[in-house]
Amino acid sequence: MNSVNNYALQFMKLELQNAQIEVSANESGREGVDFLIGNKQIFFQPLDLDTILQSFKILKNELGELNDNLFIALVLIIEKQPRVVYIIPSKQLQDSNNEFFINNDVSLMPSLSNWEIKISSKTIEELEKYALNNMIDKL
Repeated sequence: MNSVNNYALQFMKLELQNAQIEVSANESGREGVDFLIGNKQIFFQPLDLDTILQSFKILKNELGELNDNLFIALVLIIEKQPRVVYIIPSKQLQDSNNEFFINNDVSLMPSLSNWEIKISSKTIEELEKYALNNMIDKL
């Protein structure tokens, strides 16, 4: 993990600690789960907006099956500094009726199928509902 991503990880842990949410490392070995908050599974995804222009993808086989206990912790990095933590319920990725979650199925090579999250000034406003302070009761 590079230093910017490592800093994003430390930022996320500190933000969770400030919200009095205890996070622990995943010891089970289940791929797609980096951390646990109680019985909730957390997939950590830093997003460096200095290098990513409009979107990023999470491989479906890496994330695993979407369920009520699986969340994506998205940490936005701007100018090499983590700025905000979003906690996105994994089942929200199935909602293709919005402008920022896209289901990319690759039938010829299923291992390349992915969930795409588009980032723009408009989608940042939409993502605000997933800001950590708005999602504490879900964790």
